[in-house]
Amino acid sequence: MIMTRIFRVLTLSIALLLCVGACRSSEEDAARSVLAAEVTSLIDSASNDLKNQDFEAAMEKALRALDVSRKEGYSLGEVQALYSITGIDIMATRDADAWEKAVEAEAIARRKGFSKELSQILIAKAKLCSYAEISPETGRNDEGLTYAQEALALAERVDAVEQEAEACYVIGSLYINKNRWNDIIDQEIYELAGQWLDRGQEIADANDLPDLRRNGIMFRARWFQQGDRDMEAIEYFEQVRKRLKETDHMTAAALDDRLVRLYTRIGDTQKAQEIHDDYVFHMQKYLQQKEDETLQEMETIYDVNEKARQLERNRYQIMMLIAAIIFSVIVVSFIVVHFVKERRRREDLQRMSNSMEQIIELLSKNLKNPDLTLGDEITKLAAEATSLSPDEIRDRCVELASKAESMNADVAGYVGDILIKRNQQIADIGLSQRELQIIRLSAEGLKASEIAERIYLSVHTVNTHRQRIYAKMDVKNVSDMLRKATELGII
Repeated sequence: MIMTRIFRVLTLSIALLLCVGACRSSEEDAARSVLAAEVTSLIDSASNDLKNQDFEAAMEKALRALDVSRKEGYSLGEVQALYSITGIDIMATRDADAWEKAVEAEAIARRKGFSKELSQILIAKAKLCSYAEISPETGRNDEGLTYAQEALALAERVDAVEQEAEACYVIGSLYINKNRWNDIIDQEIYELAGQWLDRGQEIADANDLPDLRRNGIMFRARWFQQGDRDMEAIEYFEQVRKRLKETDHMTAAALDDRLVRLYTRIGDTQKAQEIHDDYVFHMQKYLQQKEDETLQEMETIYDVNEKARQLERNRYQIMMLIAAIIFSVIVVSFIVVHFVKERRRREDLQRMSNSMEQIIELLSKNLKNPDLTLGDEITKLAAEATSLSPDEIRDRCVELASKAESMNADVAGYVGDILIKRNQQIADIGLSQRELQIIRLSAEGLKASEIAERIYLSVHTVNTHRQRIYAKMDVKNVSDMLRKATELGII
């Protein structure tokens, strides 16, 4: 009897312990589910802010997600938050900060075995390697290829098709970069880049990934541009347009934008205008689609109060999209107009150059040294003068005068005074040698991307230099910069 009671007590005690344990486990699971939902919500909201270029709001939410995850020991959330911060820093061109966060996220993902997240992080690191503003001798393209290849293998293992496509695109982009500094491109590397872009495009098309398909279009444009294949690029993009779904307006708009640039570059402004009209149409349709999708989601997910709040946020997004469309229309229209003006300007400059050559030829007739061309020497001295001291400039002018009968000491002194005065004006403005270089390359009619390739910098860095030049010279655009540079004798 006593033994029976003891057995019953023990049995009941064990049952109670199991029940308490089960309840505690259930509570922990529920708490973790709520935590995961909170972190996901913060990261999604940060992503929406990032799309609207609101870096500050996006970073605030991503940091909050990181703080919550770390306090609760939620490793997956910590990795996701760090990856979100990495993406924000990349978009904000804070590459060093982005790299630091990517390395931190990578360490946790490897330790915890988060394969999908690790693939995303490695893709981000590969992108950062492609952005490295360094010479080909110490470039990081090969390092980036290692990250991208590992990311691709991980994505294939976990069947993450989005990462597969993105990894292929990044690999193709890195191969394009390997040819970036070559005067004559390596055809083997060039073909490899095209093959990886093809593979990425196949995955994006097969799995209906419109966002990645649009990225592929931009990568393909770079590839064609590197090979000086504008007409082939136009033919390729025209064929892609024909294969698009009628509802894929955003991709169509991306294609139209690229075609406008290509037709403008080859001088077919009429075709550029036609495609530009299509671009506006597709952007308007895409805007309507996003509005309809948002309204439908609100009706099925949120209650009445939440619907009202979400509608307000959505209206703001729509306004931003409308503003973006208007801005894009203005930019594209400006490109078309600027092309015509630029062509006329170059023709005028050519006429001026021909006249100048005739003058220089007349000035150079009476020279002691038949191998010396006075005009060339003065031009060379003017180009070098920005890096010379006043005394060095005067010495060079005296040396030049001793060689040419048509240039006496008084003339040499006058030329020297002009160059010294110009240097002082430039010094007052505070232009660096790199900034002077960018001004002169701009005067040749080179775009930011072409200047970047010429002097081995990223497009972002060239644009940053230009903004600093604008601020120092108190101008607002390239045209004003070149006008003022001409006045100063820089070009």
